[in-house]
Amino acid sequence: MTLMHERSDGIVKVLVSKESTEVINKVNHSGLLSSLAFSTPSGGASLFIGNARPFVGRCCYICAPQSWGLLFHHRLASLGFQNAILVTEIQTRYRGWLARRLCSFLFVDERTIYPGVPFLEHRIISSERVQKAVKENLPNISDQESPYNLRNVLRIFHQIQATISPFLLRLTSWVLLKVFNWVFVNLQVHRGQIQMLQKARAEYDGPFIFLSLHKSRLDYLLVTFVLFCHSIRVPYLTCGEDVQLPFLRPLLRKLGGVFTPQMVHGASPTEHLYRVVLKSYIEELLIEQQSLAIYLEDPVPCSARPCLAGLMWLARVFDAFQNQLIPDAVLIPVGVSYDCIVEGRCFKQMRSGKTTVFGAIRWILRFLQRSYGCIRVDFGQPFSLKDYVENEGIHLCTSKIPLQKILMPYVLGYSSEAVYYEKSQDWLLNNEDLIQLSKHHQALVVDLGRHMLYNATCCSAIMSTTIMACLLFHKYRQGTFLTTLAKDFCWLMNEVLARHFDVGFSGNLQDIVLHALFMLRDCVMLRSCPLNNLIVVPKTTRKAVDELNFCSNTILPVFMCEAIAACALNSLLKEVAKYVTDWDSNAEIAISQEELICKIVQLCHLLSNEVLLLPPCQSVYQFSQEAVDKLMYCEILIMEENENKQPACDTWQKRFAKELTWKVMDDFDDSESDSDEAIWKCYFKLGRTRESHTFFLFLCSLLQPVLKAYETAASLLHRFDLPIEEPQCVLKMFNLLQAQLEEQYESATLCLANSAVKTFRELGVFEEETGVDGPLLKLSESFQQSDNLLKLQQYVQQFLC
Repeated sequence: MTLMHERSDGIVKVLVSKESTEVINKVNHSGLLSSLAFSTPSGGASLFIGNARPFVGRCCYICAPQSWGLLFHHRLASLGFQNAILVTEIQTRYRGWLARRLCSFLFVDERTIYPGVPFLEHRIISSERVQKAVKENLPNISDQESPYNLRNVLRIFHQIQATISPFLLRLTSWVLLKVFNWVFVNLQVHRGQIQMLQKARAEYDGPFIFLSLHKSRLDYLLVTFVLFCHSIRVPYLTCGEDVQLPFLRPLLRKLGGVFTPQMVHGASPTEHLYRVVLKSYIEELLIEQQSLAIYLEDPVPCSARPCLAGLMWLARVFDAFQNQLIPDAVLIPVGVSYDCIVEGRCFKQMRSGKTTVFGAIRWILRFLQRSYGCIRVDFGQPFSLKDYVENEGIHLCTSKIPLQKILMPYVLGYSSEAVYYEKSQDWLLNNEDLIQLSKHHQALVVDLGRHMLYNATCCSAIMSTTIMACLLFHKYRQGTFLTTLAKDFCWLMNEVLARHFDVGFSGNLQDIVLHALFMLRDCVMLRSCPLNNLIVVPKTTRKAVDELNFCSNTILPVFMCEAIAACALNSLLKEVAKYVTDWDSNAEIAISQEELICKIVQLCHLLSNEVLLLPPCQSVYQFSQEAVDKLMYCEILIMEENENKQPACDTWQKRFAKELTWKVMDDFDDSESDSDEAIWKCYFKLGRTRESHTFFLFLCSLLQPVLKAYETAASLLHRFDLPIEEPQCVLKMFNLLQAQLEEQYESATLCLANSAVKTFRELGVFEEETGVDGPLLKLSESFQQSDNLLKLQQYVQQFLC
């Protein structure tokens, strides 16, 4: 197993694993590893940055200003990390030889378990909402045949009822301690974040709502385990249909798992009654101050549903607060990061249908045979739902229009002033729990869900395998020397830290690089060379490309702003190349800020929300201005001092209306038009350094998998047999993308296929028509013409490198 230890200052250090050394030595028969000169930061061989390491997870000071100043103190950042699965006698009340042997048992036995909910069956049956549903529907048909009789109410309640068994919780935690220590290197938790959670109970009067990313099915047990180890009330879990192991569903039900049975969407009486009972049950749990864990996205990589799958659960919490059933709710974003996702190797046989007992046993054996590296769990700063609702007036209040009206003119070769509006998200509102809310509250819940997804992503750590996979997939497709890879690993880590994202590792550079290569051993080849070095070459098999792409995707939110700006800049440079035939090595290109921001805004609208991850309190225009500033900070763009210089790239001359300018730009104290003109007459020239050029290409490559999937999907639309149901359309798109991109050594995922179909539907490429079993998708009248399909493909293609 990989070795690890925890220093007295709270830093969890990852040491080189025995397996990693063995793998390297098998390839390096000549002992070249000992002669490698790894580049390390000045001042020591440690990669830990000390005081420069950011404390992630602060809440938004715009949306929750009162909560932003509570619970946090700069002292918390210096408390450091702890390994939650490293239990010794120090964590118990006992000392001695026997305590060292039984420390795990004693540790689990001493944890505090809070009392569960009382018997809720009578309260659910007698609730006003359930009684109303029964009385309104029983007169229509006989009591025996009605799905609304009390017997069916009890049956539904027993299907969704969950309990937290103290004995089973302790037993499961003890087993997880043993299993996690066997298959993981460590489980990192920040002491300062735990202290904020412990103080939040006394500060706020309301149930805790943990809103977590869903990287793996292991998250269901992981969050509960971490909270239990720190004597924090464990939450009830909102479990989905992805839990298929026979023994896992009953176990999670006894650990607070609330399962939602799969139903055919529609207005059937049974489904309506189920929603009524479930909503009443959740309200009773919240009234009893029970915590709730909501997962903001479906587990990857096998789901095609929208990213905000937990939106309906968030709507129920919001509705309980609006109806004054609870005084407040404490919202806590949770970020979970893995060196290696368990599903990548052990859940492939479980993607469809239920798993048999034999299949479950085989999965356990396969799971215990592998090492999955490190895990990092981050808890964001708790903030008040009441505080968020009271400050709703601060949120973006500009008009929102459909994406079709925003981008369709540009796709077909025109321009439009509507590009600076925000795009509407009506597809998120097609949910029965949201329909019951008012339009204003619907928008507030959707914005809250987007913001929590953004917060949880920002507080997620970047693991060593993510940085290594990113370098191999985006920068060194043909391979590179190990020393060069280690140098760029250190460079990329510092770039991540500079953007206020944290990394989930620390230690010596050589140890971390070897650990990352060992975790990605199925995706790389190591070769010796006569220059006392090793060559690392990524494999080109479909499995290797998919895994490298999947691991590197986690780093995209870190550089999202610069990556979008770089692709927009690349589009402008392509336009310049069309008109310039005689290039001079000393010639300088003046880039208009007006045109660059327009391109950035277009690309932001083109990308789906789960890719862009833009918080609702920030407009697309503000995001675009920030993106330009970051390109200047990276010295990719340099502000042009000569204001009278004619720009070489000046293909868009229209100004948008003054009324719209006032909406999308920040507040100004004066109304002088000179200030507006100064902003839009700003020009840039390209940076001349080699580093800025290399970084520009790296930023462009980060968005290539998404844009390449969009461009390929646009070229494949003529091969669809339309009309077709949306799930079938996504699956067909996924199969076609896989076959098309495999030849180019690119990766296609079901999430990208779903994102492309959803974007084309919002753009107006697809339109809906009524079918027998539900709405069907077909090509709109405009895109039944091959010329317009080609224009769509070329429009996406302009952003590709």
